[in-house]
Amino acid sequence: MDTNEPESPEPRDAVDSQSGAVAEGSVRESAPKDLCTRDRILEAGAEVIGAKGFNGSGLNEILQRAGVPKGSFYHYFASKEEFGVALIERARDEYLESLRAHLSDRKRTAVQRLRAIFEETREECANSGATVECIIPKLALETASLSEPVHAAVRCVYQQWSAIIAQVIREGQAADEIDRRHDADRLANVLVMMWEGAAIRMQIDRSVQPLDDFLGFVFDSLLGQPS
Repeated sequence: MDTNEPESPEPRDAVDSQSGAVAEGSVRESAPKDLCTRDRILEAGAEVIGAKGFNGSGLNEILQRAGVPKGSFYHYFASKEEFGVALIERARDEYLESLRAHLSDRKRTAVQRLRAIFEETREECANSGATVECIIPKLALETASLSEPVHAAVRCVYQQWSAIIAQVIREGQAADEIDRRHDADRLANVLVMMWEGAAIRMQIDRSVQPLDDFLGFVFDSLLGQPS
């Protein structure tokens, strides 16, 4: 996110009344309005940063898209770094919730549950366009230039994702669906790395074929029935 804009925050109570907060010296508005305004800023940030990256996105553009004044931003976020962490945590919570919905379905085998989470993302990309950008992979490509708090938040998301997948791999190994010679944690990390690589190649090719290649290789070969 560019740093040409002034970062001196307005007082935390000096927020435009139309944004859902209140003027300086008055009582804070109701929680639903506060949450709505914060969510609008986060939603706009996800859209802009998803398209331009963290360093290439300006705060003014995000706030214009959200339709709120700059004072509202500093009412909810102390800095751009704090905003970046909040964006990552929001995307993480949404994604992990969808993961758990699939992985808790005990009517499916462990391998079927794993495949379902990747197939769902593949369908989202096919429906939205192969150039669709997600906030966490976008920021992952910028980690070398991100501040440590934002970088740490991105790293934590991938660690959590890998840990969840590793647990399902262990379930598959216990049921003799997945070769027990694989180290579950290492295999989970490899799957995450392969998927992210396929997602980047999808952006380059503007086609979901790399995701289909991932699904075919992983579930027809790598995670096929052990010999």
